[in-house]
Amino acid sequence: MTGAQWASDVLLPHMPYATNYPADGQHRMSREEALVMRYIEHSPHALLGSIVIDCDHVDTALRAFERPKNHPDPNWVAQSPSGRGHIGWWLKAPVCKTDSARLKPLRYAQRIEAGLRTEIGGDPAYGGRLTKNPIHDDWETLFGPAAPYDLSDLVTPSTPRQMPRKPERANGLGRNVTMFDTGRKWAYPMWWHHRQGTATAWEHLVLEHFRYEINDLFAYPLPFSEVLATARSVSRWIWRNFSEEQFRERQAARGRVGGKTVTDKKRAAIAATNKKRAIDRSMVLAAALED
Repeated sequence: MTGAQWASDVLLPHMPYATNYPADGQHRMSREEALVMRYIEHSPHALLGSIVIDCDHVDTALRAFERPKNHPDPNWVAQSPSGRGHIGWWLKAPVCKTDSARLKPLRYAQRIEAGLRTEIGGDPAYGGRLTKNPIHDDWETLFGPAAPYDLSDLVTPSTPRQMPRKPERANGLGRNVTMFDTGRKWAYPMWWHHRQGTATAWEHLVLEHFRYEINDLFAYPLPFSEVLATARSVSRWIWRNFSEEQFRERQAARGRVGGKTVTDKKRAAIAATNKKRAIDRSMVLAAALED
């Protein structure tokens, strides 16, 4: 990979957030302006185009490219003179982080990120939004492969089979998954009670819940801009696609499935009990014949 390829192909946002010093805040600007800043947003709110791990160790490059290792070579490593830096893997197919996507790919990306973070020894507090700009002169950048990766190519022995769902245990991409999954389950039934109001009031209600009832529970909360984007996506989709008739049908369908599940569970429990009783009776009969 080259710096020119990173700037033209890997960098996704048309108007990225960027800054020279994160403590001074970040601002949206044109790609040309952002590419001369020290820190830049590598993926927009709705799409994950790269997985970036923050390595807060003095041997970032060694951890990224050492041999032998359990993870594929990253596409780039941008590190400071201290040796601490950001390691990035470019994805062939960006993963959607809003409710217009299927949740399964986002959960898979979350597991991939967690595995890479474990392999590298990355910082779980890293927000994942701004990365050290690989083409800025302040960083020493080492480029790896020029081709992007499928998510399946980034599986490592440390990739977990399942991630925690509780907000207080979520980090990295897990916060996006938890916010989306937890928030939409709350919003679906809540819409029924607010369907006679306005779309603006509904959006505000969803945002307040996402912000204070979900995001504040994270050990490392998401930036407000990401909370706003997710809340708007969920609230607008529900407002646009739900009607009273559809909602009643949805609830009835869930009730039918739930009733069937309960019935099946009861039948299985009764069958297991009867089987156990049959075994007990045969043992008693055998003992009686021996006497």
